Amino acid sequence: MIAERSARRPLPAPSEANPDGRPTRPDKLSIWPTEDEHFGIDVLYVGPQGHRRAEVVARQIESAGLAAALREEGSNAWVVRFGPVNREEMLAVLNGYVW
Repeated sequence: MIAERSARRPLPAPSEANPDGRPTRPDKLSIWPTEDEHFGIDVLYVGPQGHRRAEVVARQIESAGLAAALREEGSNAWVVRFGPVNREEMLAVLNGYVW
């Protein structure tokens, strides 16, 4: 079953934000549905590494062809916002770059 699923869709490129290539785990993740069955997503990073990780994730999302906005939240946090995207795009970004 896993081999069958892998054959249907290639995995996204690994994240550059971690030395081992694993995606960056956010400090907070918010997902909300829109009226047309799409989703908006906010990914929050906090702390000394937060800004670097947020920049990398925003750049990777944009290079995947999706618009992303990066904004500072308070004095020590950064939010990457993207969407609205369809379900498949949401899952691909979350599985490949965020989670």
